[in-house]
Amino acid sequence: MATVSEQAFAPKRLELPEITGRGAHLLIWTYYLTMSSLALLALDDVHSPTIVYLSIGIFGAIWFVLTRDTRPRVGLGVATFVIAASVVTTLLSSWNSTVGGFSQWYVGAGALAMFYLSLRGRDLAAWIGFTAIGFAFVAWGFTTDNRLLESIVVVARQAPIVLVGSLFSYGMNRTSKKLEGVQEADTARATAEAAALARTAERSRRLASLDAAVGPHLKRIADGAELSSNDRRELIVAEARLRDSLRARQLDLPEIVTAVQRARLRGATVLLLDDRYPRTLPLGALSRIIVAAVQMLDSADAGTVTIRLLPAGRTLIATMVADSDGYTRVEIPTLDR
Repeated sequence: MATVSEQAFAPKRLELPEITGRGAHLLIWTYYLTMSSLALLALDDVHSPTIVYLSIGIFGAIWFVLTRDTRPRVGLGVATFVIAASVVTTLLSSWNSTVGGFSQWYVGAGALAMFYLSLRGRDLAAWIGFTAIGFAFVAWGFTTDNRLLESIVVVARQAPIVLVGSLFSYGMNRTSKKLEGVQEADTARATAEAAALARTAERSRRLASLDAAVGPHLKRIADGAELSSNDRRELIVAEARLRDSLRARQLDLPEIVTAVQRARLRGATVLLLDDRYPRTLPLGALSRIIVAAVQMLDSADAGTVTIRLLPAGRTLIATMVADSDGYTRVEIPTLDR
């Protein structure tokens, strides 16, 4: 879990507007209903209403598969289906129209489908699809007596829609890269600030530990007071205490620190080692180590007591050795997982 300081400095995520969410889908289906209504209003301008109904159904399938695919970049299979269905609809509907206007709604619908493909990361496929739609519609114009120019104009009017999609897609990609750069810079800044706070906190902790260990003695030395043999012994113990805090951070616990000081004042030599740091101790192992360490330290009146945390991955998590009244060794096994 993140600490309070990490949460405070965590940068806010910058994202582009979602184009596969409910809002975009609502806009797409609203357009579909609008174009379908216009197509139905122009039934008097076509040879066969059945072709209009079929074309409306095909475009319904197009928008269905596009809205079902919610990946940022639409799948190639979906893009192929959209292009093929749009071209087929153009071939079916172009000869069915008797006049221009709303009866040629399918060209605009196909252009909008290509526009959406471009927004969804299929810019090349969108232009291939629009070119195929344009060729199909202009080819129909060639088969008529006087509607070739009309077909060219209709295609030319729809081309800017796909162009806008390409430009918008390009702009979004550039903006996305810029936002990623800003995100990385914010993350680096937050990491640096968190590290600085951690260093400050660690420095404050060590200064407090130093003051608690030798502060009174240093004040007496600064005041010019004479140090007795007991004072000198306490200073030696305090120095060892500071060494322990550096060499065995995970053993720097009140219960162990107090037991170590008692043992040293009785004349025992205590060596604390942490070869496991920075890996933390397994859950539940700390209490066993504290109990065993305090028991061994309290029974030591002379000699050397060595308490060592072993590197991670071994069958033992800690060893404790005392050689005061003979040789004593205690082993703390790693907890079963």
